[in-house]
Amino acid sequence: MRALVCSHSNSQKRIYLKNYIYFVITITHKRFPYFEEDIFCRLFIDDLLFCQELKKFELYAYTIMPNHVHLLIKLRGEYNISRVMQSIKKEFSRDINYIIAGDIPECRLQGKQYSFRYKKQFYTISLGKYRQGFLQKYVQSPSQFPHFRWQSSFRDRIIRDEKDLYNHLRYIENNYLKHGLEKNELSWSCYSKGG
Repeated sequence: MRALVCSHSNSQKRIYLKNYIYFVITITHKRFPYFEEDIFCRLFIDDLLFCQELKKFELYAYTIMPNHVHLLIKLRGEYNISRVMQSIKKEFSRDINYIIAGDIPECRLQGKQYSFRYKKQFYTISLGKYRQGFLQKYVQSPSQFPHFRWQSSFRDRIIRDEKDLYNHLRYIENNYLKHGLEKNELSWSCYSKGG
């Protein structure tokens, strides 16, 4: 097993391994509870699945808590965990801020698009339906949600073996209990991709 260890000036050291599963935690800026809003939970799931297609990782499980997200991701192909998380966080930040404020700071593909970089077609997320639903729901006070940001960086841990994987799957499945929440359709979802 050959590992590449990298660190950046404002983040922790990371071990980059292909074909390994990572348990990841990423938190909203100042722990603002954006994910109490179902519209933002659905948007995050759509962006997560879009990034999965783009960055070619396997998604074993996720849970969305009011102010943080847990992921179990198996890396495939050329992208390391930092590149995958950068993509997830960037896509979602741009999209949620469009929903909240109505502006997109950079070009966003809409509908079915062919990417020369990835040599395939992608269906991108229809942000209009999210924006319309948000404005209908918060017609009186859309400004109750501040500009979205993630806390810088994220925490990750490499899964060691099958028992460790099972423990993290169980943790993700029951994380809502730890936070005193009721389970709903957006609390968590597990995927098994032959793992």
